[in-house]
Amino acid sequence: MGGKIDATKQLPLERKYQVFVNGYEIDVAKDVTPGLATRELNEPVYGTDNPITMQAVDNGTLSLEVLEKRKNNVLLDNLCNVTPDSTNKAYNFSSFSSVAVWTNRKDYDNSKYIGCEFHGNATLAPTGKSGAPNEFGGRTFSGMCNAARKFDIDEVGIASEKVVIAAGSGVIVATPYQIPDDSLYALYVVALQTTTDGTVIVDSEILTVTAAMVAVDKSVTIAAADLNDMAIGDVDHAFVIYLSSGGGIYSSGTIKMEELYKNTA
Repeated sequence: MGGKIDATKQLPLERKYQVFVNGYEIDVAKDVTPGLATRELNEPVYGTDNPITMQAVDNGTLSLEVLEKRKNNVLLDNLCNVTPDSTNKAYNFSSFSSVAVWTNRKDYDNSKYIGCEFHGNATLAPTGKSGAPNEFGGRTFSGMCNAARKFDIDEVGIASEKVVIAAGSGVIVATPYQIPDDSLYALYVVALQTTTDGTVIVDSEILTVTAAMVAVDKSVTIAAADLNDMAIGDVDHAFVIYLSSGGGIYSSGTIKMEELYKNTA
C-alpha cells in the first residue's frame, strides 16, 4: 500500500456533491451536516464486574443550510406539501411532511457519480430567516431522519421515479441497481393518493421496503399488507428511490430524477 494521497480523486471537495429532496435538486444548499442520535447502554449484572455495554443508534439527524431562492424554494415546498410549480404559494410552519434527502457525489472532473448518501424520513424544521443587509438570505433546516446510508460505488448514484399504480402494480423506467448490504432493489418507497394528474398529494405513507416491492425486472408491487394508514384502493402512485447505474451526472447523464409532484397525466 502506498502512502501518497491523490487529493483530486480521493479527497473531493464538498461542492462535488449534488443535494436532492424528493427528486428536486437543492441548488442553493450551502451546508449539509448529517449525524446520529446515539446513547450508551451500560447495564451492570449480578455476579460480574463487567457490565453489558453497547452503543445504540436511535435515529439520524440532519441539518441543511439553504439560501432562499424566489420561486424555487424546493426544500420548503416539499416540507410543507406545496407543489413546487404552483404559481401562488403559502407555507404553514406548524406542520411539516417527512421528506427524503440524498447527495450524489461527482468525481474530480464532474464526469460521473462515484458514491451517494441517503437520509430517509427526514422532518426538518426551519429557523427564522437570516442574513445581514449585504448578504443573501437563508434558513437552516434541521431535525431527525433515519440513520444515513452511504454507498461508494463507481458510476452509481441515487435516482427517483414517480410511477402510476393500478391494482397495486406499476413499472419504473430504469433498471435498479442491487443494494449491496441488503440485496434489495429499492431504498425508499412512498405510497401516494393524488389528484388526477398526480401534482397534488392528498395522502401518503412511507412503506417498509420488501423484496417483493421493487424487482430487477422494474416491476413495482404495493400490497394491502404493506400499508398501515392507507387503503390499497386509494394508492394511485408510488414514489420510488433506488440506486441507479449509468454514465454522467444529473441532469445531463443517464441517472435521472423524477420529482415527487411530477405531472403524470
